[in-house]
Amino acid sequence: MTPTTETRPRRTSSARIILGALILLIGVAWMLEIAGAVDEIPWSYLLPASVIVIGVGLIADSHGPTHGGLVFLGIILTLFMLIDVSVSTFDFTTGDTVIGPSTHRPAGVEDLEDYGIFAGELTIDLTGVVFPVGETEVNANAFAGSVKIFVPEEVTVELKAGTFAGEIRALGKRSEGLGPRIDETFPGGDAGRILVLDVSTFAGEIEVTR
Repeated sequence: MTPTTETRPRRTSSARIILGALILLIGVAWMLEIAGAVDEIPWSYLLPASVIVIGVGLIADSHGPTHGGLVFLGIILTLFMLIDVSVSTFDFTTGDTVIGPSTHRPAGVEDLEDYGIFAGELTIDLTGVVFPVGETEVNANAFAGSVKIFVPEEVTVELKAGTFAGEIRALGKRSEGLGPRIDETFPGGDAGRILVLDVSTFAGEIEVTR
């Protein structure tokens, strides 16, 4: 008598389910946008949503087989999310170029603007500007590269400088490594003239000198 072998149903891989759900999510969103059912899909929200789906799936199947490929996908999506968040805070349309070097020397307050560059060196010389009494705000940012700002001796500088990875040197202060930041007020010769300086990069150097 030939023994019968019991065929067990194959266990569906959770990795395939998660990947299928992600593809379905992106496909439906894309179709709705093309069909005009929605004005604009907030794609920046889909990245963190995808990371959450992967994380929930990995936790739910923590006692199952390892899913190295899924973990790698989660890491890649997280990096893209960090880049997307960082880039979304930058304005690269100002100025005359998005690739440096780019140098600006405004002659007066009326010439000030928000300065942005994608890559390279951005230099802003504010020493020729006579700042009025009160607060004057200037924003400068770069995705990858360096931002160098020269400020007048007489103004008080309220600095908010930060980068995801790099180094900040500002008026005698220094911060470096991963996520360095300097939020500090540096007195000048005239306490009534205040320059509010907001500087950020994703990866690179920030330098503020008098």
